[in-house]
Parts: sequence; C-alpha cells; structure tokens
Amino acid sequence: MCPSCLSGGIGPGYIAAFAICILFFLLAFAAMMWASKNGKLEGLEESKFRMLHDED
Repeated sequence: MCPSCLSGGIGPGYIAAFAICILFFLLAFAAMMWASKNGKLEGLEESKFRMLHDED
C-alpha cells in the first residue's frame, strides 16, 4: 500500500478483520482447552501403533 493510503488511519475493514481474527483465535483456544480438559488429547501416539498389531 502507498503511504498516502495510510494517512487516513486504520479503516473499518481492518478493524473488522482484526476482530474476526481475534474471535477465531479465542474459539480455537477454547476448543484446545476443552479437548485437554476432557482427555481428548491423551493417547495420540497410541493409534498409529495399534494398526501394526496383529489381531490373530
């Protein structure tokens, strides 16, 4: 962007985009905290070894 375009300050589009980014970040953080609290992140490495075990 040219320097003369920025002389008017931050436009409402930039503020809205920043607010949406913050909202998505907070939702992702809340989802990670929920998954961690409920044990959904436990045993992630176990599933890749489970397919190698022979069930005979």
